[in-house]
Amino acid sequence: MKKVSAVFFFISIVFTTNLAAQKPHFYISADGSAGDSSLKYAIPFERLVQDRFRDAFPCADVVCRADIRHKLDSLRFYELIGDISDGSLPDVGKDLAHDYWVPVTLIDYTKGMVSVEAKCFKYKKVDCIAWSQILYVANDFKSITEGCKKVTKQLIDKLGDRELCPFKGPVTLTMNSVKDTVEVSEYGVYCNEMDQQFHHKLVTNNNTYSEWNLERKGIPWTGGTMTFYTNEMSELLEENGCYHCKSGREGGRTYKVNKSFKVKGSGISHQSERNGKRQEDTRIELEFLSDGTYYILVKGTSKPVTGEEKVTEKAEGTCDFIPEESKIVPREMSVPIWAVFGPYPGKPLDKILQQKDKKTLKNLSDENSTITIDFTLTKN
Repeated sequence: MKKVSAVFFFISIVFTTNLAAQKPHFYISADGSAGDSSLKYAIPFERLVQDRFRDAFPCADVVCRADIRHKLDSLRFYELIGDISDGSLPDVGKDLAHDYWVPVTLIDYTKGMVSVEAKCFKYKKVDCIAWSQILYVANDFKSITEGCKKVTKQLIDKLGDRELCPFKGPVTLTMNSVKDTVEVSEYGVYCNEMDQQFHHKLVTNNNTYSEWNLERKGIPWTGGTMTFYTNEMSELLEENGCYHCKSGREGGRTYKVNKSFKVKGSGISHQSERNGKRQEDTRIELEFLSDGTYYILVKGTSKPVTGEEKVTEKAEGTCDFIPEESKIVPREMSVPIWAVFGPYPGKPLDKILQQKDKKTLKNLSDENSTITIDFTLTKN
């Protein structure tokens, strides 16, 4: 015969709550007040709402309060007779791992009427994300049943704008970023009772290419692999007719710096945490709009890699002389991706989302990026 302590009971609940968090979980409760009719019908309508939610969201676990009461009563009975199995406790803990709470309220109203209302809350934040109208129906079983069906349908329709059952599948992206720029600035300067010129010229030739082979596993949980290479070159020429020396003198000076950097890398950064464990720094989010379209947002960062940057420097002038010299400087870099595609036609209740697309962007630093995406996301 086995005895199970309350401490072990709560440890089991916490443990299974973390496991169940990967799957959406609805908790249905029905409450009646201010009369015998609403109290009498509350439990049967928990089951009705439970069945409707199971049909609408087949990926989700849907339990009602009556389920948990029944299991707890059974556990209490078997513990009293000393015949409880260890496996029963995690089963109860799984039912308590709620993501969404759906309360259905029945209230006896005046003149033989009953009000029926349903809401849906994000359980951890107590944030109401959808609600039905308040319906007033006749105080009989048939009318109250129809009222509960209507408010449940209204609630499910409103939740249809949200991704509750996750779309999963492969998402492939390529990103080619090129920066070929020439920055020139020139203006007059004055020293030693003479007009001089300041001339600055920076030539940049950078190219970074990355491939991302990702797998969306949940909302917005994403894993996968990536590879990249980068090739950067820059040339700086600065001619200053009034360069200020340390001694206080001013005179002409020419300064040149050439830099080159090549490196390859692979792998996705693991700096994020979930439940105390490291996970990949990639996210794929789906934003559904009320007009029946959606956007897909991909975010990620590569593992950092250290390469060698070659720096060649030279200066000559009135008071400054640096002989031409090259040195190797270690340099760490990582490649991020932050891309938004859409809008595309699609709704959260669809079975599949599939697209191929290509876009070209230019950022504030005059870097041009061409990004492609190819994805097929499905629901179980």
